Amino acid sequence: MRPLIESCFVALLCVSGVMAGCDTLGSIAVSAGDFAGAKADVHCDRRFVTGDGQPASFCQEVVATVAASEFSDDCRAKHQATAGPGKCPRERVIAGCKLLKKNGDDSLVYDWYYDVSDILADAGPNAGPDGGPTFEKPAVTVDDVAASCADPSRYEDGAELVMP
Repeated sequence: MRPLIESCFVALLCVSGVMAGCDTLGSIAVSAGDFAGAKADVHCDRRFVTGDGQPASFCQEVVATVAASEFSDDCRAKHQATAGPGKCPRERVIAGCKLLKKNGDDSLVYDWYYDVSDILADAGPNAGPDGGPTFEKPAVTVDDVAASCADPSRYEDGAELVMP
């Protein structure tokens, strides 16, 4: 009888250990799910490009996205622009456009337009493809930004003017 009791006790300990292991694995799985679904802010500053990237007078930020690393990779690969964590810098911002397009992860997207006169001045008389940055029609006033926000060829789903 004693070997039977000992066997049952050992079996009970094994089952308890397995159950504890399941709890631990369950916690790890839940934590991994939370981490995988973590949201972050990220930006792509198009003012500063490398190689043959075309500079632009705006920075696009995505707020609370689950695709931050993909956005950063895309920023570097497609635009050769400067990607980084967090929101776009606000220094020298004229105004922005909040994109009205709905994203699958409920993230918000903003294009912030900048006064780039200092960047152009630093480029000097050699500005251009061989000597420094050129910007396609940079925004200068809030009205310029408002016109960009209202342009359906730029924002197919619409955008609204926002201030920093």
